[in-house]
Amino acid sequence: MKARWFVALLAMLAMIGGVALAIRPAEALPEYAAQMGEPCASCHVSPSGGGPRSPRGLAWVAAGKLGAVPDLAQALEVLGVHTQVNPQDFQAPPGAPRPAAPLQLKQGQAGAYYRWLQNYPGN
Repeated sequence: MKARWFVALLAMLAMIGGVALAIRPAEALPEYAAQMGEPCASCHVSPSGGGPRSPRGLAWVAAGKLGAVPDLAQALEVLGVHTQVNPQDFQAPPGAPRPAAPLQLKQGQAGAYYRWLQNYPGN
């Protein structure tokens, strides 16, 4: 009876050991960053690499690890996200912007501000 339990225990330990040896943790490969010429944060949420992938990393893997990591717009397109952007919304109006007017204090205000700043205890 004891021999049967001992054999069953040994078999169970052998199976657990085999499974433990077969499992390898997934690792981020810094070679990809060097190969692509981009930091790990291009493809991963964590700046040091590893862990969950960003949209750019997901698209890069989904596209079969192309020669270059896609930019965000391309990555979203690969992932099936379609955006509509009007480039006019992001362009400055024609002509040079006007310079900001210099700060002008009324007569007597400068002294009041100076005294207030001298007595200000800070945050």
